[in-house]
Amino acid sequence: MTIYSFISTILSYVFTVIIYVFIIFVIRLIYLDVKKMSRFEDNSINDAACSSLRPIKSKVELSAPLKHRYNIYGEAILGRSRECDIIINEKFISQKHLIIWYEDGEWYLEDLGSRNGTYVNGQRIRQEVILDTEDQITVGGLNFIFET
Repeated sequence: MTIYSFISTILSYVFTVIIYVFIIFVIRLIYLDVKKMSRFEDNSINDAACSSLRPIKSKVELSAPLKHRYNIYGEAILGRSRECDIIINEKFISQKHLIIWYEDGEWYLEDLGSRNGTYVNGQRIRQEVILDTEDQITVGGLNFIFET
């Protein structure tokens, strides 16, 4: 066995491993998309409570533009992680920053232990709070208006 055949064998194994890792990542992405969409199939969007977060002018420079409105159907987690329902990739927002959910006719918001905190109408929240229409939510220097 020459050195070239040995290197060729090693490289073929490395290439095979890279292909399998790529396939696993693709399958994982497909699984996460299906998992996120299955939530809407289980309880139809018409039956779920619906609200939204509308960004308003903030003092923070954005690395990417925000959507005009982020819809919430029953429950949503906001953060930088790909597993979140509302993904905002800004450095002052935690991976999983906050959760908003609907229960017993009320909308609730809870900070998920973020470093920079969550503010509702200028007050930092330490536990879950009930949201009202037109409440201002500040997350990592970004301001949103909660609308039902």
